[in-house]
Amino acid sequence: MQTIHFKETLYGHLGAVRLALIFILFAAMAPFASFALTQQHVISFYGAQPEDISFALQIAYAGIIATLPIQFRLVRYFTTRSYLLHAFILGILVNVGCLCVHDLVLFAVLRFFTGVITCSVAGCMLMAIFSTLPDHKRMVVGMSLFFSLVLTCGLLVGIGGTWVVLRANWVWVYNGLIGLQVIAVVLVTLIFDPRSTTRPYPLYQVDWLGSVLFITGASATAFVMIYGPKRYWFADASILYISIVAAATLLLFLLRQSALKRPLIDLRVFRSGKFAFAILLMLLFWGIKDSINLMYGYAGSVLGWSPADVVNAGMFNVAGVILATIIAVMVILAQKTNLPKLLLAGFAVMTFYHAWVYAYLTPDLSFHALCFPIFLHGFACGLLFVPITIFCMASIPPKAAITGIVICAYARFIATLNSLAGFYTLQLNYSQHFKEGFLPKLSTGSDIFSQRQELYKSLLTLKGYAAGEASQISTMLIAKTSAVQGQLLTLRAIFLLAAVFTTAAFVVLLTFAVVTKMRDKHKPTPAGK
Repeated sequence: MQTIHFKETLYGHLGAVRLALIFILFAAMAPFASFALTQQHVISFYGAQPEDISFALQIAYAGIIATLPIQFRLVRYFTTRSYLLHAFILGILVNVGCLCVHDLVLFAVLRFFTGVITCSVAGCMLMAIFSTLPDHKRMVVGMSLFFSLVLTCGLLVGIGGTWVVLRANWVWVYNGLIGLQVIAVVLVTLIFDPRSTTRPYPLYQVDWLGSVLFITGASATAFVMIYGPKRYWFADASILYISIVAAATLLLFLLRQSALKRPLIDLRVFRSGKFAFAILLMLLFWGIKDSINLMYGYAGSVLGWSPADVVNAGMFNVAGVILATIIAVMVILAQKTNLPKLLLAGFAVMTFYHAWVYAYLTPDLSFHALCFPIFLHGFACGLLFVPITIFCMASIPPKAAITGIVICAYARFIATLNSLAGFYTLQLNYSQHFKEGFLPKLSTGSDIFSQRQELYKSLLTLKGYAAGEASQISTMLIAKTSAVQGQLLTLRAIFLLAAVFTTAAFVVLLTFAVVTKMRDKHKPTPAGK
Protein backbone atom coordinates (compact mmCIF):
# COMPACT_ATOMS: atom_id res chain seq x y z
CA MET A 1 0.00 0.00 0.00
CA GLN A 2 1.15 3.56 -0.81
CA THR A 3 3.04 5.33 2.02
CA ILE A 4 1.38 8.61 3.04
CA HIS A 5 3.79 11.28 4.28
CA PHE A 6 2.59 13.73 6.92
CA LYS A 7 4.62 16.63 8.25
CA GLU A 8 6.96 15.38 10.99
CA THR A 9 5.62 17.86 13.56
CA LEU A 10 2.15 16.25 13.32
CA TYR A 11 3.07 12.67 14.23
CA GLY A 12 2.51 13.44 17.92
CA HIS A 13 -1.04 14.65 17.17
CA LEU A 14 -2.55 11.73 15.27
CA GLY A 15 -6.02 12.32 16.78
CA ALA A 16 -6.16 15.81 15.25
CA VAL A 17 -4.75 14.44 11.98
CA ARG A 18 -7.52 11.82 11.79
CA LEU A 19 -10.19 14.47 12.35
CA ALA A 20 -8.65 16.58 9.59
CA LEU A 21 -8.55 13.57 7.25
CA ILE A 22 -12.23 12.85 7.91
CA PHE A 23 -13.09 16.49 7.15
CA ILE A 24 -11.08 16.37 3.91
CA LEU A 25 -12.91 13.18 2.95
CA PHE A 26 -16.26 14.80 3.74
CA ALA A 27 -15.38 17.88 1.67
CA ALA A 28 -14.61 15.60 -1.28
CA MET A 29 -17.77 13.50 -0.93
CA ALA A 30 -20.18 16.39 -0.27
CA PRO A 31 -20.51 17.44 -3.96
CA PHE A 32 -21.29 13.83 -4.91
CA ALA A 33 -24.24 13.69 -2.46
CA SER A 34 -25.13 17.38 -2.67
CA PHE A 35 -28.74 17.13 -3.86
CA ALA A 36 -29.90 13.67 -2.80
CA LEU A 37 -32.57 15.21 -0.49
CA THR A 38 -33.23 18.48 -2.36
CA GLN A 39 -34.07 17.05 -5.77
CA GLN A 40 -37.14 19.19 -6.39
CA HIS A 41 -35.03 22.35 -6.30
CA VAL A 42 -32.52 20.81 -8.71
CA ILE A 43 -35.33 19.73 -11.04
CA SER A 44 -36.71 23.29 -11.20
CA PHE A 45 -33.24 24.85 -11.58
CA TYR A 46 -32.21 22.67 -14.54
CA GLY A 47 -35.69 22.14 -15.99
CA ALA A 48 -35.18 18.39 -15.60
CA GLN A 49 -37.27 15.30 -14.97
CA PRO A 50 -36.76 13.13 -11.85
CA GLU A 51 -35.00 10.46 -13.94
CA ASP A 52 -32.53 13.09 -15.18
CA ILE A 53 -31.52 13.80 -11.59
CA SER A 54 -31.22 10.07 -10.87
CA PHE A 55 -28.95 9.77 -13.89
CA ALA A 56 -26.86 12.73 -12.71
CA LEU A 57 -26.38 10.98 -9.35
CA GLN A 58 -25.44 7.65 -10.92
CA ILE A 59 -23.18 9.06 -13.65
CA ALA A 60 -21.13 10.55 -10.81
CA TYR A 61 -20.85 7.08 -9.29
CA ALA A 62 -19.82 5.75 -12.71
CA GLY A 63 -16.98 8.29 -12.53
CA ILE A 64 -16.03 6.95 -9.09
CA ILE A 65 -15.83 3.29 -10.08
CA ALA A 66 -14.09 4.10 -13.38
CA THR A 67 -11.41 6.09 -11.55
CA LEU A 68 -10.95 3.79 -8.55
CA PRO A 69 -8.53 1.22 -10.05
CA ILE A 70 -6.53 3.98 -11.76
CA GLN A 71 -6.48 6.11 -8.62
CA PHE A 72 -4.42 3.56 -6.70
CA ARG A 73 -1.78 3.91 -9.40
CA LEU A 74 -1.96 7.68 -9.87
CA VAL A 75 -1.43 8.33 -6.16
CA ARG A 76 1.87 6.44 -6.45
CA TYR A 77 3.01 8.72 -9.27
CA PHE A 78 2.45 12.11 -7.59
CA THR A 79 3.21 13.32 -4.09
CA THR A 80 0.13 13.08 -1.87
CA ARG A 81 0.01 16.81 -1.23
CA SER A 82 0.29 17.76 -4.91
CA TYR A 83 -2.23 15.08 -5.89
CA LEU A 84 -4.87 16.27 -3.43
CA LEU A 85 -4.35 19.97 -4.14
CA HIS A 86 -4.84 19.45 -7.87
CA ALA A 87 -7.94 17.30 -7.21
CA PHE A 88 -9.57 19.92 -5.00
CA ILE A 89 -8.77 22.78 -7.37
CA LEU A 90 -10.43 20.82 -10.18
CA GLY A 91 -13.34 20.11 -7.83
CA ILE A 92 -13.82 23.83 -7.20
CA LEU A 93 -13.82 24.49 -10.95
CA VAL A 94 -16.39 21.73 -11.51
CA ASN A 95 -18.68 23.20 -8.83
CA VAL A 96 -18.38 26.63 -10.45
CA GLY A 97 -19.31 24.97 -13.75
CA CYS A 98 -22.39 23.32 -12.18
CA LEU A 99 -23.37 26.72 -10.81
CA CYS A 100 -23.23 28.35 -14.26
CA VAL A 101 -24.46 25.53 -16.53
CA HIS A 102 -28.15 24.95 -17.27
CA ASP A 103 -27.80 22.42 -20.09
CA LEU A 104 -28.52 18.87 -18.86
CA VAL A 105 -25.90 17.20 -21.07
CA LEU A 106 -23.14 19.49 -19.83
CA PHE A 107 -24.42 19.06 -16.29
CA ALA A 108 -24.16 15.25 -16.63
CA VAL A 109 -20.58 15.59 -17.93
CA LEU A 110 -19.67 17.80 -14.96
CA ARG A 111 -21.30 15.30 -12.61
CA PHE A 112 -19.13 12.54 -14.10
CA PHE A 113 -16.03 14.58 -13.28
CA THR A 114 -17.45 15.19 -9.80
CA GLY A 115 -17.30 11.42 -9.36
CA VAL A 116 -13.75 11.29 -10.71
CA ILE A 117 -12.59 13.94 -8.24
CA THR A 118 -14.51 12.36 -5.34
CA CYS A 119 -12.80 9.03 -6.00
CA SER A 120 -9.39 10.64 -6.40
CA VAL A 121 -9.59 12.17 -2.95
CA ALA A 122 -11.55 9.39 -1.21
CA GLY A 123 -9.16 6.63 -2.29
CA CYS A 124 -6.20 8.65 -1.08
CA MET A 125 -7.96 9.42 2.21
CA LEU A 126 -8.70 5.72 2.75
CA MET A 127 -4.97 4.98 2.57
CA ALA A 128 -4.17 8.02 4.73
CA ILE A 129 -6.62 6.93 7.45
CA PHE A 130 -5.14 3.43 7.34
CA SER A 131 -1.64 4.81 7.79
CA THR A 132 -2.59 6.50 11.09
CA LEU A 133 -3.85 3.27 12.67
CA PRO A 134 -2.02 0.31 14.26
CA ASP A 135 -1.69 -2.73 11.99
CA HIS A 136 -4.14 -4.91 13.95
CA LYS A 137 -6.84 -2.21 13.82
CA ARG A 138 -6.14 -0.90 10.33
CA MET A 139 -8.72 -2.87 8.35
CA VAL A 140 -11.61 -2.80 10.86
CA VAL A 141 -11.34 0.76 12.22
CA GLY A 142 -10.23 2.28 8.90
CA MET A 143 -13.10 0.68 6.98
CA SER A 144 -15.54 1.71 9.72
CA LEU A 145 -14.53 5.38 9.65
CA PHE A 146 -14.49 5.48 5.86
CA PHE A 147 -17.73 3.67 5.12
CA SER A 148 -19.70 5.22 7.98
CA LEU A 149 -19.13 8.54 6.25
CA VAL A 150 -20.09 6.96 2.92
CA LEU A 151 -23.42 5.79 4.40
CA THR A 152 -24.24 9.05 6.18
CA CYS A 153 -22.76 11.70 3.89
CA GLY A 154 -25.97 12.24 1.90
CA LEU A 155 -27.99 13.01 5.03
CA LEU A 156 -25.26 15.19 6.55
CA VAL A 157 -25.07 17.25 3.35
CA GLY A 158 -28.88 17.25 3.22
CA ILE A 159 -28.97 19.11 6.55
CA GLY A 160 -26.97 21.98 5.08
CA GLY A 161 -28.79 21.82 1.75
CA THR A 162 -32.20 21.95 3.42
CA TRP A 163 -31.15 24.87 5.61
CA VAL A 164 -30.06 26.76 2.48
CA VAL A 165 -33.15 26.09 0.37
CA LEU A 166 -35.43 27.26 3.21
CA ARG A 167 -33.59 30.56 3.59
CA ALA A 168 -31.95 31.41 0.26
CA ASN A 169 -31.66 30.50 -3.40
CA TRP A 170 -30.82 26.84 -3.95
CA VAL A 171 -27.62 27.65 -5.88
CA TRP A 172 -26.05 28.82 -2.63
CA VAL A 173 -25.53 25.12 -1.91
CA TYR A 174 -22.69 25.23 -4.42
CA ASN A 175 -21.13 28.19 -2.61
CA GLY A 176 -21.15 26.10 0.56
CA LEU A 177 -19.53 23.16 -1.25
CA ILE A 178 -16.82 25.44 -2.64
CA GLY A 179 -16.23 26.80 0.87
CA LEU A 180 -15.75 23.24 2.20
CA GLN A 181 -13.23 22.51 -0.55
CA VAL A 182 -11.28 25.71 0.14
CA ILE A 183 -10.97 24.69 3.82
CA ALA A 184 -9.86 21.23 2.66
CA VAL A 185 -7.13 22.80 0.50
CA VAL A 186 -5.83 24.67 3.56
CA LEU A 187 -5.82 21.46 5.63
CA VAL A 188 -4.02 19.51 2.90
CA THR A 189 -1.35 22.22 2.78
CA LEU A 190 -0.91 22.11 6.55
CA ILE A 191 -0.92 18.32 7.00
CA PHE A 192 0.93 16.66 4.14
CA ASP A 193 4.65 16.75 3.46
CA PRO A 194 5.44 18.09 -0.04
CA ARG A 195 8.33 15.60 -0.36
CA SER A 196 8.03 11.94 -1.33
CA THR A 197 10.39 9.01 -0.89
CA THR A 198 8.35 6.64 -3.06
CA ARG A 199 9.44 5.71 -6.59
CA PRO A 200 6.80 6.99 -9.06
CA TYR A 201 4.60 4.36 -10.72
CA PRO A 202 5.01 4.48 -14.55
CA LEU A 203 1.74 5.77 -15.98
CA TYR A 204 2.27 4.03 -19.31
CA GLN A 205 1.59 0.75 -17.48
CA VAL A 206 -1.98 1.86 -16.67
CA ASP A 207 -4.65 0.24 -18.85
CA TRP A 208 -6.09 3.48 -20.26
CA LEU A 209 -7.99 1.72 -23.07
CA GLY A 210 -9.64 -0.62 -20.57
CA SER A 211 -10.64 2.41 -18.52
CA VAL A 212 -12.28 4.04 -21.56
CA LEU A 213 -14.17 0.81 -22.30
CA PHE A 214 -15.39 0.62 -18.72
CA ILE A 215 -16.46 4.28 -18.60
CA THR A 216 -18.48 3.77 -21.79
CA GLY A 217 -20.06 0.55 -20.53
CA ALA A 218 -20.86 1.88 -17.05
CA SER A 219 -22.37 5.12 -18.37
CA ALA A 220 -24.47 3.23 -20.93
CA THR A 221 -25.64 0.77 -18.26
CA ALA A 222 -26.67 3.64 -15.96
CA PHE A 223 -28.66 5.22 -18.80
CA VAL A 224 -30.46 1.96 -19.63
CA MET A 225 -31.32 1.10 -16.02
CA ILE A 226 -32.63 4.58 -15.17
CA TYR A 227 -34.47 5.51 -18.37
CA GLY A 228 -35.43 1.96 -19.42
CA PRO A 229 -38.39 1.46 -17.02
CA LYS A 230 -39.86 4.83 -18.06
CA ARG A 231 -39.53 4.10 -21.80
CA TYR A 232 -40.86 0.53 -21.72
CA TRP A 233 -37.37 -0.93 -22.08
CA PHE A 234 -36.56 -2.32 -25.52
CA ALA A 235 -39.73 -0.92 -27.06
CA ASP A 236 -37.71 2.31 -27.24
CA ALA A 237 -35.01 2.23 -29.96
CA SER A 238 -32.52 4.34 -27.96
CA ILE A 239 -32.68 1.95 -24.99
CA LEU A 240 -32.11 -1.02 -27.31
CA TYR A 241 -29.08 0.51 -29.05
CA ILE A 242 -27.50 1.78 -25.82
CA SER A 243 -28.03 -1.67 -24.24
CA ILE A 244 -26.06 -3.22 -27.10
CA VAL A 245 -23.27 -0.66 -26.58
CA ALA A 246 -23.23 -1.37 -22.82
CA ALA A 247 -23.06 -5.15 -23.28
CA ALA A 248 -20.40 -4.97 -26.01
CA THR A 249 -18.07 -2.56 -24.20
CA LEU A 250 -18.31 -4.36 -20.85
CA LEU A 251 -17.64 -7.71 -22.55
CA LEU A 252 -14.58 -6.25 -24.29
CA PHE A 253 -13.45 -4.82 -20.94
CA LEU A 254 -13.68 -8.21 -19.23
CA LEU A 255 -11.90 -9.98 -22.11
CA ARG A 256 -9.14 -7.38 -21.99
CA GLN A 257 -8.73 -7.73 -18.21
CA SER A 258 -8.42 -11.50 -18.51
CA ALA A 259 -5.65 -11.16 -21.12
CA LEU A 260 -3.48 -8.33 -19.73
CA LYS A 261 -0.41 -8.78 -17.54
CA ARG A 262 -1.27 -5.69 -15.46
CA PRO A 263 -5.09 -5.46 -15.56
CA LEU A 264 -7.19 -2.89 -13.76
CA ILE A 265 -8.90 -5.76 -11.90
CA ASP A 266 -7.70 -9.32 -11.40
CA LEU A 267 -10.61 -11.56 -12.43
CA ARG A 268 -8.95 -14.56 -10.77
CA VAL A 269 -10.42 -13.45 -7.43
CA PHE A 270 -13.73 -14.97 -8.57
CA ARG A 271 -12.15 -18.41 -8.35
CA SER A 272 -12.77 -18.11 -4.62
CA GLY A 273 -16.30 -19.32 -3.90
CA LYS A 274 -16.29 -17.48 -0.58
CA PHE A 275 -15.52 -14.17 -2.33
CA ALA A 276 -18.31 -14.74 -4.87
CA PHE A 277 -20.71 -15.48 -1.99
CA ALA A 278 -19.59 -12.31 -0.18
CA ILE A 279 -20.19 -10.23 -3.31
CA LEU A 280 -23.69 -11.69 -3.64
CA LEU A 281 -24.37 -10.66 -0.04
CA MET A 282 -23.12 -7.17 -0.83
CA LEU A 283 -25.34 -6.96 -3.93
CA LEU A 284 -28.35 -7.97 -1.85
CA PHE A 285 -27.47 -5.53 0.93
CA TRP A 286 -27.04 -2.50 -1.32
CA GLY A 287 -30.16 -3.36 -3.30
CA ILE A 288 -32.38 -3.87 -0.26
CA LYS A 289 -31.05 -0.93 1.79
CA ASP A 290 -32.36 1.54 -0.80
CA SER A 291 -35.88 0.79 0.42
CA ILE A 292 -35.26 3.65 2.86
CA ASN A 293 -35.76 6.01 -0.11
CA LEU A 294 -39.33 4.70 -0.39
CA MET A 295 -39.85 5.67 3.26
CA TYR A 296 -38.56 9.19 2.63
CA GLY A 297 -40.80 9.43 -0.45
CA TYR A 298 -43.80 8.23 1.59
CA ALA A 299 -43.06 10.82 4.28
CA GLY A 300 -43.01 13.61 1.71
CA SER A 301 -45.92 12.58 -0.53
CA VAL A 302 -48.36 10.89 1.86
CA LEU A 303 -47.57 12.48 5.22
CA GLY A 304 -46.77 15.87 3.67
CA TRP A 305 -43.43 16.34 5.43
CA SER A 306 -41.13 19.17 4.40
CA PRO A 307 -37.51 18.45 3.31
CA ALA A 308 -36.42 19.64 6.77
CA ASP A 309 -38.67 17.05 8.44
CA VAL A 310 -37.29 14.31 6.19
CA VAL A 311 -33.71 15.30 7.04
CA ASN A 312 -34.52 15.41 10.76
CA ALA A 313 -35.95 11.89 10.55
CA GLY A 314 -32.90 10.84 8.57
CA MET A 315 -30.71 11.81 11.52
CA PHE A 316 -32.18 8.82 13.37
CA ASN A 317 -30.83 6.72 10.50
CA VAL A 318 -27.40 8.31 10.94
CA ALA A 319 -27.56 7.59 14.68
CA GLY A 320 -28.40 3.95 13.95
CA VAL A 321 -25.47 3.63 11.53
CA ILE A 322 -22.97 5.15 13.97
CA LEU A 323 -24.17 3.14 16.98
CA ALA A 324 -24.21 -0.18 15.12
CA THR A 325 -20.82 0.51 13.49
CA ILE A 326 -19.25 1.12 16.90
CA ILE A 327 -20.77 -2.15 18.16
CA ALA A 328 -19.57 -4.02 15.05
CA VAL A 329 -16.02 -2.69 15.41
CA MET A 330 -15.84 -3.61 19.10
CA VAL A 331 -17.19 -7.11 18.42
CA ILE A 332 -14.79 -7.77 15.51
CA LEU A 333 -11.77 -6.44 17.40
CA ALA A 334 -12.67 -8.67 20.34
CA GLN A 335 -12.74 -11.77 18.12
CA LYS A 336 -12.83 -11.99 14.33
CA THR A 337 -14.82 -15.21 14.49
CA ASN A 338 -17.78 -13.03 15.51
CA LEU A 339 -18.16 -11.86 11.89
CA PRO A 340 -20.89 -14.42 10.96
CA LYS A 341 -22.86 -13.47 14.09
CA LEU A 342 -22.81 -9.81 13.06
CA LEU A 343 -24.01 -10.69 9.57
CA LEU A 344 -26.85 -12.79 11.00
CA ALA A 345 -27.81 -10.02 13.43
CA GLY A 346 -27.72 -7.42 10.66
CA PHE A 347 -29.99 -9.36 8.31
CA ALA A 348 -32.31 -10.18 11.24
CA VAL A 349 -32.70 -6.46 12.05
CA MET A 350 -33.13 -5.64 8.34
CA THR A 351 -35.90 -8.26 8.13
CA PHE A 352 -37.60 -6.83 11.23
CA TYR A 353 -37.42 -3.32 9.72
CA HIS A 354 -39.17 -4.40 6.53
CA ALA A 355 -41.72 -6.48 8.46
CA TRP A 356 -42.49 -3.52 10.75
CA VAL A 357 -43.16 -1.22 7.80
CA TYR A 358 -45.36 -3.87 6.18
CA ALA A 359 -47.41 -4.33 9.35
CA TYR A 360 -47.75 -0.74 10.57
CA LEU A 361 -47.68 1.54 7.50
CA THR A 362 -50.70 3.87 7.64
CA PRO A 363 -51.61 7.25 6.08
CA ASP A 364 -51.22 9.07 9.42
CA LEU A 365 -48.01 7.87 11.09
CA SER A 366 -46.51 10.43 13.46
CA PHE A 367 -42.94 11.71 13.22
CA HIS A 368 -41.84 9.74 16.29
CA ALA A 369 -43.52 6.54 15.09
CA LEU A 370 -41.75 6.66 11.71
CA CYS A 371 -38.37 7.47 13.26
CA PHE A 372 -38.30 4.00 14.83
CA PRO A 373 -38.09 2.00 11.55
CA ILE A 374 -35.75 4.64 10.10
CA PHE A 375 -33.42 4.08 13.06
CA LEU A 376 -33.74 0.30 12.62
CA HIS A 377 -32.68 0.61 8.99
CA GLY A 378 -29.56 2.57 9.94
CA PHE A 379 -28.77 0.12 12.73
CA ALA A 380 -29.01 -2.83 10.31
CA CYS A 381 -26.76 -1.03 7.79
CA GLY A 382 -24.18 -0.35 10.50
CA LEU A 383 -24.17 -4.01 11.51
CA LEU A 384 -23.84 -5.22 7.93
CA PHE A 385 -21.69 -2.95 5.82
CA VAL A 386 -18.30 -3.19 7.51
CA PRO A 387 -18.63 -6.97 8.22
CA ILE A 388 -19.64 -7.69 4.61
CA THR A 389 -16.73 -5.61 3.32
CA ILE A 390 -14.28 -7.35 5.66
CA PHE A 391 -15.78 -10.70 4.63
CA CYS A 392 -15.08 -9.80 0.98
CA MET A 393 -11.52 -8.67 1.67
CA ALA A 394 -10.73 -11.69 3.87
CA SER A 395 -11.84 -14.06 1.09
CA ILE A 396 -9.00 -13.07 -1.26
CA PRO A 397 -5.20 -12.94 -0.97
CA PRO A 398 -3.72 -9.67 0.43
CA LYS A 399 -2.00 -8.94 -2.91
CA ALA A 400 -5.47 -8.74 -4.53
CA ALA A 401 -6.78 -6.21 -1.98
CA ILE A 402 -7.09 -3.40 -4.54
CA THR A 403 -9.11 -5.64 -6.84
CA GLY A 404 -11.35 -6.55 -3.89
CA ILE A 405 -12.03 -2.88 -3.10
CA VAL A 406 -12.75 -2.11 -6.77
CA ILE A 407 -15.15 -5.05 -7.20
CA CYS A 408 -16.99 -4.08 -4.00
CA ALA A 409 -17.50 -0.63 -5.55
CA TYR A 410 -18.71 -2.25 -8.77
CA ALA A 411 -21.18 -4.31 -6.73
CA ARG A 412 -22.60 -1.21 -5.09
CA PHE A 413 -23.06 0.49 -8.48
CA ILE A 414 -24.84 -2.52 -9.98
CA ALA A 415 -27.04 -3.01 -6.91
CA THR A 416 -28.02 0.66 -6.77
CA LEU A 417 -28.98 0.71 -10.45
CA ASN A 418 -30.92 -2.51 -9.99
CA SER A 419 -32.78 -1.08 -7.00
CA LEU A 420 -33.65 2.10 -8.91
CA ALA A 421 -35.07 0.13 -11.82
CA GLY A 422 -36.50 -2.62 -9.63
CA PHE A 423 -38.31 -0.43 -7.09
CA TYR A 424 -39.72 1.78 -9.86
CA THR A 425 -40.97 -1.25 -11.82
CA LEU A 426 -42.43 -2.85 -8.69
CA GLN A 427 -44.24 0.37 -7.79
CA LEU A 428 -45.59 0.63 -11.33
CA ASN A 429 -46.82 -2.98 -11.42
CA TYR A 430 -48.28 -3.08 -7.91
CA SER A 431 -49.88 0.33 -8.36
CA GLN A 432 -51.59 -0.83 -11.55
CA HIS A 433 -52.67 -4.06 -9.84
CA PHE A 434 -54.29 -2.27 -6.91
CA LYS A 435 -55.79 0.40 -9.14
CA GLU A 436 -57.55 -2.28 -11.17
CA GLY A 437 -58.79 -3.79 -7.91
CA PHE A 438 -60.21 -0.42 -6.83
CA LEU A 439 -62.00 0.42 -10.09
CA PRO A 440 -65.06 -1.85 -9.64
CA LYS A 441 -65.58 -0.41 -6.16
CA LEU A 442 -65.25 3.20 -7.36
CA SER A 443 -67.78 3.05 -10.17
CA THR A 444 -70.90 5.19 -9.79
CA GLY A 445 -73.08 2.10 -9.31
CA SER A 446 -71.01 0.79 -6.41
CA ASP A 447 -72.58 0.86 -2.94
CA ILE A 448 -69.18 1.64 -1.36
CA PHE A 449 -68.67 4.61 -3.69
CA SER A 450 -72.18 5.93 -3.08
CA GLN A 451 -71.91 5.62 0.70
CA ARG A 452 -68.52 7.33 0.82
CA GLN A 453 -69.67 10.11 -1.53
CA GLU A 454 -72.78 10.77 0.53
CA LEU A 455 -70.68 10.92 3.70
CA TYR A 456 -68.32 13.51 2.18
CA LYS A 457 -71.23 15.48 0.69
CA SER A 458 -73.01 15.70 4.02
CA LEU A 459 -69.82 16.87 5.80
CA LEU A 460 -69.12 19.46 3.13
CA THR A 461 -72.72 20.68 3.15
CA LEU A 462 -72.50 21.23 6.90
CA LYS A 463 -69.43 23.40 6.26
CA GLY A 464 -71.47 25.64 3.94
CA TYR A 465 -70.71 24.24 0.47
CA ALA A 466 -73.45 24.20 -2.17
CA ALA A 467 -74.78 20.82 -3.28
CA GLY A 468 -73.00 20.92 -6.67
CA GLU A 469 -69.66 21.95 -5.15
CA ALA A 470 -69.98 19.33 -2.43
CA SER A 471 -70.56 16.63 -5.04
CA GLN A 472 -67.47 17.63 -7.08
CA ILE A 473 -65.21 17.95 -4.04
CA SER A 474 -66.40 14.63 -2.62
CA THR A 475 -65.47 12.90 -5.90
CA MET A 476 -61.99 14.50 -5.75
CA LEU A 477 -61.56 13.42 -2.13
CA ILE A 478 -62.47 9.84 -2.99
CA ALA A 479 -59.97 9.84 -5.86
CA LYS A 480 -57.25 11.25 -3.59
CA THR A 481 -57.98 8.76 -0.81
CA SER A 482 -57.93 5.89 -3.30
CA ALA A 483 -54.55 7.06 -4.67
CA VAL A 484 -53.10 7.19 -1.15
CA GLN A 485 -54.46 3.74 -0.33
CA GLY A 486 -53.03 2.38 -3.57
CA GLN A 487 -49.62 3.85 -2.71
CA LEU A 488 -49.72 2.37 0.80
CA LEU A 489 -50.70 -1.06 -0.49
CA THR A 490 -47.90 -0.84 -3.07
CA LEU A 491 -45.32 0.04 -0.41
CA ARG A 492 -46.56 -2.75 1.87
CA ALA A 493 -46.25 -5.28 -0.96
CA ILE A 494 -42.68 -4.14 -1.75
CA PHE A 495 -41.61 -4.25 1.89
CA LEU A 496 -43.12 -7.71 2.29
CA LEU A 497 -41.08 -8.87 -0.72
CA ALA A 498 -37.94 -7.28 0.76
CA ALA A 499 -38.62 -9.03 4.08
CA VAL A 500 -38.78 -12.36 2.22
CA PHE A 501 -35.43 -11.69 0.54
CA THR A 502 -33.68 -10.69 3.78
CA THR A 503 -35.17 -13.73 5.55
CA ALA A 504 -33.81 -15.94 2.75
CA ALA A 505 -30.39 -14.29 3.17
CA PHE A 506 -30.53 -14.96 6.92
CA VAL A 507 -31.34 -18.65 6.34
CA VAL A 508 -28.57 -19.03 3.72
CA LEU A 509 -26.06 -17.31 6.02
CA LEU A 510 -27.07 -19.51 8.94
CA THR A 511 -26.66 -22.63 6.79
CA PHE A 512 -23.29 -21.39 5.51
CA ALA A 513 -22.09 -20.71 9.08
CA VAL A 514 -23.20 -24.14 10.33
CA VAL A 515 -21.62 -25.98 7.37
CA THR A 516 -18.36 -24.04 7.75
CA LYS A 517 -18.23 -24.76 11.49
CA MET A 518 -18.86 -28.48 10.96
CA ARG A 519 -16.23 -28.65 8.21
CA ASP A 520 -13.65 -26.89 10.41
CA LYS A 521 -14.51 -29.21 13.31
CA HIS A 522 -13.85 -32.33 11.25
CA LYS A 523 -10.76 -30.92 9.55
CA PRO A 524 -7.67 -32.99 10.56
CA THR A 525 -5.29 -31.22 12.92
CA PRO A 526 -1.77 -30.72 11.45
CA ALA A 527 0.99 -32.80 13.03
CA GLY A 528 2.71 -31.16 15.96
CA LYS A 529 -0.27 -28.99 16.85
